[in-house]
Amino acid sequence: MAATPAMVGAPLSVRAHEGGCPGCGAVLPAADGPRHAYLGASAACWALFHRLAPPPDRQRTKRLIHDAYAAQHPGVPSRRAVQSVAVHLMDLCLLLEHDGQSHRLEPVLGVMPRRRALDLHWLEPPATRGTVTIVDALDARDGDERAARIDQWAELVWGAWEPHHETVRRWVGV
Repeated sequence: MAATPAMVGAPLSVRAHEGGCPGCGAVLPAADGPRHAYLGASAACWALFHRLAPPPDRQRTKRLIHDAYAAQHPGVPSRRAVQSVAVHLMDLCLLLEHDGQSHRLEPVLGVMPRRRALDLHWLEPPATRGTVTIVDALDARDGDERAARIDQWAELVWGAWEPHHETVRRWVGV
Protein backbone atom coordinates (compact mmCIF):
# COMPACT_ATOMS: atom_id res chain seq x y z
CA MET A 1 0.00 0.00 0.00
CA ALA A 2 1.42 3.37 -0.93
CA ALA A 3 1.18 6.17 1.57
CA THR A 4 -1.22 8.89 0.56
CA PRO A 5 -0.51 12.57 1.28
CA ALA A 6 -3.10 12.37 4.04
CA MET A 7 -1.11 9.53 5.61
CA VAL A 8 2.33 11.10 5.30
CA GLY A 9 1.87 14.87 5.36
CA ALA A 10 -0.90 15.39 7.88
CA PRO A 11 -0.18 15.78 11.57
CA LEU A 12 -0.78 12.61 13.47
CA SER A 13 -3.52 12.12 15.94
CA VAL A 14 -1.91 9.70 18.35
CA ARG A 15 -4.36 7.32 20.00
CA ALA A 16 -7.18 9.68 19.10
CA HIS A 17 -9.68 6.98 18.32
CA GLU A 18 -10.03 3.27 17.78
CA GLY A 19 -8.68 3.56 14.22
CA GLY A 20 -5.15 4.18 15.45
CA CYS A 21 -2.32 1.73 14.95
CA PRO A 22 -2.26 -0.39 18.12
CA GLY A 23 1.49 0.15 18.43
CA CYS A 24 2.28 3.77 17.66
CA GLY A 25 -1.24 5.20 17.63
CA ALA A 26 -0.89 6.77 14.17
CA VAL A 27 -4.33 7.26 12.67
CA LEU A 28 -4.12 5.79 9.19
CA PRO A 29 -6.74 4.74 6.70
CA ALA A 30 -8.04 1.25 7.30
CA ALA A 31 -6.18 -1.22 5.14
CA ASP A 32 -6.24 -4.90 4.48
CA GLY A 33 -2.91 -6.49 4.03
CA PRO A 34 -0.17 -8.36 5.72
CA ARG A 35 0.78 -7.71 9.31
CA HIS A 36 3.87 -8.69 11.19
CA ALA A 37 3.59 -12.03 12.96
CA TYR A 38 4.19 -10.65 16.46
CA LEU A 39 4.69 -6.88 16.30
CA GLY A 40 1.57 -4.94 17.25
CA ALA A 41 1.17 -2.87 14.08
CA SER A 42 -1.83 -2.23 11.88
CA ALA A 43 -1.61 -3.38 8.27
CA ALA A 44 -1.40 0.25 7.11
CA CYS A 45 1.44 1.03 9.50
CA TRP A 46 3.30 -2.17 8.59
CA ALA A 47 3.07 -1.20 4.91
CA LEU A 48 4.63 2.18 5.73
CA PHE A 49 7.50 0.45 7.50
CA HIS A 50 8.42 -1.20 4.21
CA ARG A 51 8.59 2.21 2.49
CA LEU A 52 11.06 3.75 4.92
CA ALA A 53 14.62 3.26 3.75
CA PRO A 54 17.70 5.12 4.99
CA PRO A 55 20.39 6.32 2.63
CA PRO A 56 22.65 3.34 1.82
CA ASP A 57 25.64 4.72 3.73
CA ARG A 58 23.78 5.11 7.05
CA GLN A 59 23.91 1.79 8.86
CA ARG A 60 23.17 3.45 12.22
CA THR A 61 20.01 5.04 10.79
CA LYS A 62 18.90 1.66 9.43
CA ARG A 63 19.32 0.12 12.87
CA LEU A 64 17.40 2.98 14.49
CA ILE A 65 14.48 2.49 12.08
CA HIS A 66 14.17 -1.21 12.95
CA ASP A 67 14.71 -0.68 16.66
CA ALA A 68 12.35 2.30 17.05
CA TYR A 69 9.62 0.61 15.01
CA ALA A 70 9.80 -2.70 16.90
CA ALA A 71 9.95 -1.03 20.33
CA GLN A 72 7.02 1.21 19.42
CA HIS A 73 4.99 -1.82 18.28
CA PRO A 74 5.72 -4.42 21.00
CA GLY A 75 2.72 -6.66 20.40
CA VAL A 76 1.42 -8.87 23.18
CA PRO A 77 3.26 -11.17 25.58
CA SER A 78 4.71 -14.14 23.71
CA ARG A 79 8.18 -15.64 23.43
CA ARG A 80 8.95 -13.94 20.12
CA ALA A 81 7.56 -10.57 21.24
CA VAL A 82 9.58 -10.71 24.48
CA GLN A 83 12.76 -11.42 22.51
CA SER A 84 11.98 -8.77 19.91
CA VAL A 85 11.32 -6.01 22.43
CA ALA A 86 14.41 -6.99 24.40
CA VAL A 87 16.74 -7.08 21.38
CA HIS A 88 15.48 -3.80 19.95
CA LEU A 89 15.56 -1.97 23.29
CA MET A 90 19.09 -3.28 23.90
CA ASP A 91 20.17 -1.99 20.51
CA LEU A 92 18.55 1.40 21.19
CA CYS A 93 20.46 1.52 24.47
CA LEU A 94 23.76 0.80 22.72
CA LEU A 95 23.14 3.23 19.88
CA LEU A 96 21.76 6.13 21.92
CA GLU A 97 23.58 5.86 25.23
CA HIS A 98 26.87 4.39 24.04
CA ASP A 99 27.03 5.78 20.50
CA GLY A 100 26.89 2.24 19.17
CA GLN A 101 30.45 1.68 20.39
CA SER A 102 29.64 -1.50 22.28
CA HIS A 103 29.63 -4.58 20.16
CA ARG A 104 26.36 -5.37 18.54
CA LEU A 105 24.35 -8.16 20.07
CA GLU A 106 25.80 -11.37 18.74
CA PRO A 107 25.66 -12.72 16.16
CA VAL A 108 22.98 -10.58 14.53
CA LEU A 109 19.86 -8.74 15.54
CA GLY A 110 17.09 -11.22 16.13
CA VAL A 111 19.26 -14.10 17.33
CA MET A 112 19.87 -13.85 21.04
CA PRO A 113 22.89 -15.34 22.79
CA ARG A 114 21.64 -18.22 24.96
CA ARG A 115 22.97 -16.76 28.22
CA ARG A 116 20.82 -13.64 27.78
CA ALA A 117 17.66 -15.45 26.67
CA LEU A 118 17.20 -16.95 30.12
CA ASP A 119 17.00 -13.51 31.73
CA LEU A 120 14.47 -12.04 29.33
CA HIS A 121 10.92 -11.36 30.39
CA TRP A 122 7.98 -9.29 29.23
CA LEU A 123 8.36 -5.59 29.89
CA GLU A 124 5.01 -3.90 30.30
CA PRO A 125 4.94 -1.36 27.45
CA PRO A 126 4.44 2.28 28.35
CA ALA A 127 0.98 3.63 27.51
CA THR A 128 2.52 6.08 25.04
CA ARG A 129 5.64 5.00 23.20
CA GLY A 130 6.65 8.37 21.76
CA THR A 131 4.83 11.02 19.79
CA VAL A 132 6.92 10.66 16.63
CA THR A 133 6.16 7.72 14.38
CA ILE A 134 7.16 6.24 11.07
CA VAL A 135 4.76 8.68 9.41
CA ASP A 136 6.87 11.61 10.59
CA ALA A 137 10.04 9.99 9.26
CA LEU A 138 8.43 9.38 5.86
CA ASP A 139 7.31 13.00 5.74
CA ALA A 140 10.92 14.28 5.66
CA ARG A 141 12.01 16.22 2.59
CA ASP A 142 15.48 14.74 2.11
CA GLY A 143 17.95 12.21 3.49
CA ASP A 144 19.44 14.51 6.14
CA GLU A 145 16.04 15.58 7.44
CA ARG A 146 14.87 11.97 7.40
CA ALA A 147 17.92 10.86 9.39
CA ALA A 148 17.29 13.64 11.94
CA ARG A 149 13.64 12.62 12.32
CA ILE A 150 14.62 8.98 12.70
CA ASP A 151 17.10 9.96 15.43
CA GLN A 152 14.35 11.97 17.17
CA TRP A 153 11.90 9.08 16.79
CA ALA A 154 14.36 6.62 18.29
CA GLU A 155 15.21 8.96 21.19
CA LEU A 156 11.52 9.44 22.03
CA VAL A 157 10.75 5.72 21.83
CA TRP A 158 13.75 4.90 24.03
CA GLY A 159 12.71 7.65 26.45
CA ALA A 160 9.18 6.27 26.67
CA TRP A 161 10.58 2.96 27.92
CA GLU A 162 12.46 4.76 30.75
CA PRO A 163 10.85 2.70 33.54
CA HIS A 164 12.66 -0.33 32.06
CA HIS A 165 16.03 1.27 31.25
CA GLU A 166 17.85 -0.36 34.18
CA THR A 167 16.59 -3.80 33.16
CA VAL A 168 17.65 -3.21 29.55
CA ARG A 169 21.08 -1.94 30.64
CA ARG A 170 21.50 -5.07 32.77
CA TRP A 171 20.62 -7.27 29.79
CA VAL A 172 23.18 -5.41 27.67
CA GLY A 173 25.77 -5.61 30.38
CA VAL A 174 26.65 -1.92 30.40
